[in-house]
Amino acid sequence: MLTRSEYLEILRTEGDAFADSVQMALTAPVASCEPWTGADLLWHMVEVHYSWKFIVQSHLMDPEKYVPREKPSDDLMLQAYRDGLSELIEVLSTTDASRACWTWAGVHDVAWVIRRMAHETAVHAWDAHCAAGVESQIPAALASDGIDEFVHVMLNNVAEGEVPLPGSVHLHCTDVDGEWLIVPSSDGELHVTREHAKGACAIRGTAHELLMALWRRIPLSAVEVIGDSAVAQQFLSRAAND
Repeated sequence: MLTRSEYLEILRTEGDAFADSVQMALTAPVASCEPWTGADLLWHMVEVHYSWKFIVQSHLMDPEKYVPREKPSDDLMLQAYRDGLSELIEVLSTTDASRACWTWAGVHDVAWVIRRMAHETAVHAWDAHCAAGVESQIPAALASDGIDEFVHVMLNNVAEGEVPLPGSVHLHCTDVDGEWLIVPSSDGELHVTREHAKGACAIRGTAHELLMALWRRIPLSAVEVIGDSAVAQQFLSRAAND
């Protein structure tokens, strides 16, 4: 994992980069988030940043007590995003990272929110860059940490209708430190360890490529698959991460 200050710096950098690109793509389709346009993605991020600021700032433990914000007019949406990003960073910077708050994962603290916001903003910044025709890649160290977060958090958020994974999966970054073995148990749970070990399949690529494949931003064919490709495909479709 990265440090709190590193995550907050990433949130600022990627958050600003998102705004710069989405501003150029408000009416453009976002291929990785169909059927959204850039304007839809922008509103989504306004909501995301506001919701986690609200949760952390109010020490919310019961999601039923969440109070959503009103949707700004189209001409004020971009400024609402920029203001909301700064407000979120301020709250996350000044709140004890160990303080409890509601999350949808097994860990319920502000540190979880800080990491999640850095990665969600970075991935959606990539979406915005693509919609605007801007070439970009998530830096290898950040992408490797994003893979680690994905296998420990997102894999537990199973898509509706998914059946238990029939075999183990080894993920291997080719450009930076990062290897994970994901092994299904008899009860359908997945056990994750960081190690070099043989699985029913191995999925290899740069950290950026692996992260984008996990988030279904690029096809499985864009990375190297060794072994049982059916297990690899089911693994990538397992998480409810759209």
